[in-house]
Amino acid sequence: MTQPPFGYSSEFDVADLGSLTIAGVTDAQAVRGESMTFQVTVASVGTNVIVRFEGSLDGTGYFNLSSTGDYTITGNGVTGYFLRAPVRFVRFRLVSLSGGTPTVSCKIGTI
Repeated sequence: MTQPPFGYSSEFDVADLGSLTIAGVTDAQAVRGESMTFQVTVASVGTNVIVRFEGSLDGTGYFNLSSTGDYTITGNGVTGYFLRAPVRFVRFRLVSLSGGTPTVSCKIGTI
């Protein structure tokens, strides 16, 4: 028997999408995808990092989940982003970094 998608069988699920130290993208996570909160933790930022939350209907073509564009983070610490997007897959992208040697981690929670 296959596992149901993340977020399907409980009231609230949390998954770790991983950490990035250079521009790139995490592996995708299958989700139920109605309401999602992304928790981003940044350590050792120089000037800033720019991040994007991506979704897909088919696991092949990905698009920005935010209608307002990418997010710029200028300090160390934890930030949260709430998005409503009925998608089947999500992933986290570190678009760019400026200064320092940052580590950017992302977790997702979904209902």
